[in-house]
Amino acid sequence: MRRIAALVFALLALGLVAAGCGGGGDSTGASSSTDTTGGETTDGSTESSGPAPTKAAFIKEADKVCSKAELKLSEEVLEFAKENGIDIEKEEEPSDDQKTEIYEQIVLPNIANQAKELEALTPPKGDEETIEELTSTLSEEAENADPSNLDENTFEDASKMAQEYGLHSCGA
Repeated sequence: MRRIAALVFALLALGLVAAGCGGGGDSTGASSSTDTTGGETTDGSTESSGPAPTKAAFIKEADKVCSKAELKLSEEVLEFAKENGIDIEKEEEPSDDQKTEIYEQIVLPNIANQAKELEALTPPKGDEETIEELTSTLSEEAENADPSNLDENTFEDASKMAQEYGLHSCGA
């Protein structure tokens, strides 16, 4: 989650964003992957139906969601900068209105979508309440965030929960 902040800082030299579950990691996904039951999925993801995965398998799938979201976020921020004449190479900073627009139109929807995608994953047996609390906290923090006043604490609770659970890309 904090990794999105670093990403946006690097892309636009912003000083005030922290975000949902985005994180680093592999930006490419395999066209198929083995699910936790040993079968193949067609899109590389675990869905809510089916047997519960192990915690390690869940973390792997959740981190894929967050890594994919980070890649999409960076592409959208770069596109916004290009469309709005913001020279990232010269570390040109967007106006306050542009920052608010980036948060409103790109960052917050990205985080809300991450929460939905994480919620769609089948949690490990016994961890259902923990994952429900994590995804609902992330959704609530995204929904209640003030796009004109985001800071490094905006997604603090969800970030902490993700890190404590053991997620690597999510919450980083």
